[in-house]
Amino acid sequence: MNKIIFLLLVLTGLQPIGVNAQNKILFVTSNQDYYGNTKITAANHFEEIIVPYDIFIKAGYTVDFVSPKGGAIPVGYINTSDLLQKKYLYDGWFMDKLERTMKPTEIIASDYSAIFYSGGGAVMFGVAEDIAIQNIARTIYNKNGVVSAICHGTAGLAYLKDENQKSLYAGRKITGYPDLFENKNAEYYKTFPFAIDKAITNNQGKFVYSDKGGDAFYAVDGRFVTGQDPSSASRVANEVIAILKPDSKKNNKIILSDLDQITEILLDYIEGTANGEPERLRKAFHPDFNLYTVAKDTLWIRSGKQYIANIKPGEKTNRVGSIVSIDIEKDTAVAKAAIVIPNQRTFTDYFLIVKYQGAWKIVHKSYSWKELPKTEKA
Repeated sequence: MNKIIFLLLVLTGLQPIGVNAQNKILFVTSNQDYYGNTKITAANHFEEIIVPYDIFIKAGYTVDFVSPKGGAIPVGYINTSDLLQKKYLYDGWFMDKLERTMKPTEIIASDYSAIFYSGGGAVMFGVAEDIAIQNIARTIYNKNGVVSAICHGTAGLAYLKDENQKSLYAGRKITGYPDLFENKNAEYYKTFPFAIDKAITNNQGKFVYSDKGGDAFYAVDGRFVTGQDPSSASRVANEVIAILKPDSKKNNKIILSDLDQITEILLDYIEGTANGEPERLRKAFHPDFNLYTVAKDTLWIRSGKQYIANIKPGEKTNRVGSIVSIDIEKDTAVAKAAIVIPNQRTFTDYFLIVKYQGAWKIVHKSYSWKELPKTEKA
């Protein structure tokens, strides 16, 4: 059958199209081992690679890797306690792809529907100025493809222009790791060839960012999808899929990692309590959960239903909360959060979270608190 199709293409004068042309995404990585000419090791950010990779392959895409020189790339920022990272770290077939990244000359740009610049300090070197990679990105974009990046990966867009040498993203919102969050006194920073936000602005883009950081901030403007830091990895990937397959978002086919799902329910608890949104708490907690604390050397057990019932819809408080840590192992997780009520108390919350019937739920909360001096500010 393939021979017949090829013969028909020859007879009709049509050019054959790659079989997977609409189902391939190209990841851009860096070969840089050190920051500039120093001996400070640099790396591609493992989480920023595997989170989008996992989402893309589950959505039916094939992912290829390219680097300026091809071959092995350095990887770092690895958390072996993270279930997804552990899965790919010990996946020989996947790690072989990182050891054998393709050279730009081996890439047929028309085979790809999107290009994704992964992050990590290594990407500040060798990627942005690579003309061949720029041409690949431009070709993908001109064929209605998506250009995406995350964190320091946005550095790869610094010099991206069209055929007339005008910015490919002039006037569009682009995000990445802001210079504000860099340690400007550190030796690694002194080796940077440019600041990402300034480079994007110099190329006529509108650099945007969240001053909170770690809050999954991302920007979508046309067919450009960019994320500020690792926390936005899954959202960037899902937005790319939403552009390539519009029905995926309409049908709510959003794929979130376990870490993102747990983060969401913890935010439902933190924000739902602060903003008077009891429905968000019901979404986060198992119906039979309880709260535990010790008061005057006595164990105090409180009904979760009672706790939620005390949240009055629309009644906002001045509680300020943040997620301190999340530790996941298969279908069980533990998490820690810090809550501050200015001039009153600080709370430390611990959660037991389990996954069943396809969803994560908080089944247990224990906590402690301490009084704040009335003059102390949050």
